Amino acid sequence: MTGTRNVTCHVGEIDGPKRALIHVDSHDGVHSTEIVLVGSRSEGKYWCVESVCPHSSGPLHLGDLEDLATDPSIICPWHAYRFSLTTGVSPQCELHKAGTLPVVVEGDEIVLYLDQGSKVRSVKLFEVPSKDKERRRPQAPALKNVQTSRTLVDWAITILETPDPAEKVRLTHNVADLWKANAILEIGTGTPPERPAREEYLTEVLPGKTRRLGKGGSVESRVAILHALANVEQWAIDLAWDIIARFAGYKTPTGADLPRDFFTDFIKVASDEAKHFTYLNERLVALGSRFGALSVHGGLWDSAMDTQHDIGCRLAIVHMVHEARGLDVNPQTIAKFAKAGDEESVAKLEIIHSDEITHVAAGQRWFSWFTSENGLDRYIHFHAIVRKYFRGLLKPPFNEEDRLRAGLDPQYYKPLSERPI
Repeated sequence: MTGTRNVTCHVGEIDGPKRALIHVDSHDGVHSTEIVLVGSRSEGKYWCVESVCPHSSGPLHLGDLEDLATDPSIICPWHAYRFSLTTGVSPQCELHKAGTLPVVVEGDEIVLYLDQGSKVRSVKLFEVPSKDKERRRPQAPALKNVQTSRTLVDWAITILETPDPAEKVRLTHNVADLWKANAILEIGTGTPPERPAREEYLTEVLPGKTRRLGKGGSVESRVAILHALANVEQWAIDLAWDIIARFAGYKTPTGADLPRDFFTDFIKVASDEAKHFTYLNERLVALGSRFGALSVHGGLWDSAMDTQHDIGCRLAIVHMVHEARGLDVNPQTIAKFAKAGDEESVAKLEIIHSDEITHVAAGQRWFSWFTSENGLDRYIHFHAIVRKYFRGLLKPPFNEEDRLRAGLDPQYYKPLSERPI
């Protein structure tokens, strides 16, 4: 075998419901993946597959194992989608494929050979509750029949008008599936709501009036941080659908429509944000809380309304200022949870951070396209927008490395961190 040798655990530790969650850091230091190691000691066979179902982000690591001797498969507990443990292919979900890694048994050790520079960061042994116990598996809302005759904007507005965050997440993943299947034939047009719907149980306060987050050392502090992040992710789902619905009819100066890739990019952003909300709410529940237990604010939506008249302004403020700020502060948040020993939250937050780099990249990509189509200098126009629609200076320190990965070189933001002479 080639690659870097990583010992995960011993054969006696993996058998049927006894499994291991493995966190793998990629060679580029940006991306990370959570996989589950499963196997049968009697068969002497072991497999690694990604822990999150590629269909609707269900907990694939908790799935039943079937046909290990002939056609080894794992069944997602949410929608019963079957994935091959050897190829990752699902007969019910041809659009998606679960990532797999080859497993090697060397003596008593179960070993992964990873690409040069990639490494196993953590291994957590766990056992799936047996069905004869009263402990319930995580359940997803039942899939509903979808009408593929509806336009993309119709779906976007429906999601914006959906107050229940779980249903908002479910609809987002379903629409993303329809889009990937080319089942949505028209972009369409429509008028999105001035403000997305929210559940009545949420207590909304002004920005700055929410609970103090603390330093993450206590469970109470970590719950407050996770709750604040979950609130941001719910708004982020809506922001992605709003940019689709609000600017679907945009025309370039030459009369051209927005490219299809624009919608593809922001549907992916919406789907990622839905996944992030699920991750964060699961961690809240694991820590004895839930989303809605603390107050929230809608400050992020204020920026959306300030820029509702212009797609360039929206891309600049929401995606290249606010989301880019997340790249600056996320590593500090992750460090707080790591110091507290909350590895489960760290793993999820690192995945979220990696995804957010791609979201900032999408904003930068389409802002550059917008300025090019309109004959504008992207740096000068960005500076003018931020000075008009963002209060104050951009605050250092900046995560220059991850900003650059997203396409934001210092010419974008450094001049905005100092007052003009």
